[in-house]
Amino acid sequence: MTRQSTIPRSGPPNQQRETAGLHSPGIVPEGTSALEVAFLPAPERASDMRRATMTFLLGVDAPEQTSDNVVLVVSELVTNAIRHACGEVSLRLSAGAGYVKVVVLAESRDRAVVTDAGPDDEAGRGMLLVDAVADSWGCSAGETWCLFRYGPKPAGTVAV
Repeated sequence: MTRQSTIPRSGPPNQQRETAGLHSPGIVPEGTSALEVAFLPAPERASDMRRATMTFLLGVDAPEQTSDNVVLVVSELVTNAIRHACGEVSLRLSAGAGYVKVVVLAESRDRAVVTDAGPDDEAGRGMLLVDAVADSWGCSAGETWCLFRYGPKPAGTVAV
């Protein structure tokens, strides 16, 4: 089951939304683009969320490097949620002037942590990647968020 909603680009400031009984309402200021997708965990959903993220980022004209980093982080966070959570998972993306925010919500008591994976470990490096590419990130039980900032494009730059 997948529910997807796109929050309009404009609307009342500080509009709040709550989805699927998850505790963290999103605040979507005027001029912000947002996407929210809720789904039941299954391994193939990680690639679905990467594609949805790429499409969203193309629509908000995020720089290529930022987009690459956001897609990497979405892949890691959604994969973690699929592996470790029970019940529904929700991906929220928002973008405004100079930033992209990623929030992954899942029913879990565990928090995402950066671990020191050994050279032979097959897992345990995902949050290290998140820490390396996101400008800031944080988590609580069931919610992990990341923020990516970028500057305005120089005058005369044409998007391709």
